[in-house]
Amino acid sequence: MGNTGNPGRGRTSAAPAPRVSAKVYRRRRLVAAILALLVLVAIVAGGFLVAGLLGGGSADDAGTNPAADGATAKPKAAAKAGTPPSAVCDEAGIKVTAAVDKPAYGPEELPVLTLRVTNSGKAPCDINVGTSQMQYQVTSGEDIIFNSKNCQVDPGDLVKNLAPGASETANLVWKVNRNAPGCEKMVSVPGRGGATYGFVATLGKWSSDKVTFTLQ
Repeated sequence: MGNTGNPGRGRTSAAPAPRVSAKVYRRRRLVAAILALLVLVAIVAGGFLVAGLLGGGSADDAGTNPAADGATAKPKAAAKAGTPPSAVCDEAGIKVTAAVDKPAYGPEELPVLTLRVTNSGKAPCDINVGTSQMQYQVTSGEDIIFNSKNCQVDPGDLVKNLAPGASETANLVWKVNRNAPGCEKMVSVPGRGGATYGFVATLGKWSSDKVTFTLQ
């Protein structure tokens, strides 16, 4: 015959879960709420940090530098009223004058022709005072007796800065000879015996008034 017994014998049943008290439950909810608040604060702070890094500076810097979106720099303050402008060379102030060392020359004397350039303006000027720019011309009436350009050899440039009121001079001793364009040989010579001649000096685009002298 088989054994008979309690049919539930040998089975184990799960112990019931302990009940959480209301006090513990409230404590857990409070901790969870605090953690959630801390996470939110961290996210907000991180957002401001990223915004600051992308913006490149604080609001006080806005407008001080050009931006890719077309923003322009702050305009500089306008010059105070009455501020004089920077001095600029006034070419109208460049004057060329001609001179001779004597009004009349004896039979054996040679005239010394002088070219003078003066800056009569209020600002310094760079002027080419080289021989490439110089011209000494002697005339008798409408007849051109002598022109230094006709037989000039190796003309050169020489730029000088002329301060206001400053001058540069260059002299040429005229051998009382006649010349022609291309430095062609001339047989005739200028006359003396009281003949009057005119002299005009030129430097670049500036020319002097005519001065006269007499050859005895």
